[in-house]
Amino acid sequence: MSYDRAALVRCHLHVHADPRSGFGEYDRECDAFNAALLQYQQRLLCALEQLFGATLDLRRAAGFDHRVLLMLFSSTMRSYLGARTPWSGFQEAGLLITRLEATGAVGQRVNEASRSIEETHRASQNAHLDILDALAAHVLGTQADTTFDSADLLAIGFDDTTYPRAADYPYDEN
Repeated sequence: MSYDRAALVRCHLHVHADPRSGFGEYDRECDAFNAALLQYQQRLLCALEQLFGATLDLRRAAGFDHRVLLMLFSSTMRSYLGARTPWSGFQEAGLLITRLEATGAVGQRVNEASRSIEETHRASQNAHLDILDALAAHVLGTQADTTFDSADLLAIGFDDTTYPRAADYPYDEN
């Protein structure tokens, strides 16, 4: 597997996301899997920071200038993870969609507005990722365009084949 600056940013997002947010591969129904995935992402983040020779964590950043920029990185990350649409909380919306379709013009109006919101949301997410990437590139400096692989991670003690599989964890009985 390949790990670049974008992978480092995604890993940060995973570590800071609430498992119930719908971000990444977290499973809203399985706390044990979510905990295992979070632990994996935290260990991966430490390994990537070691390979890149820098952190994007405001509290651990070296140098005042980086800490100032990482304030915006942290804020942008929270904004990205907090952004939602009216459809964000639904895992299964089949019944709702059927009922909306049955309303005729109302359903069409809701669907058109929903499509517009989804397009705007995607554009917003992409803009957030652009900010995160630009700030990460600056903080990483000469390492910004470096790419690492599984062998690099293994050489410093992190085995990326230990990625947890949701199928290995029973669903919670809630």
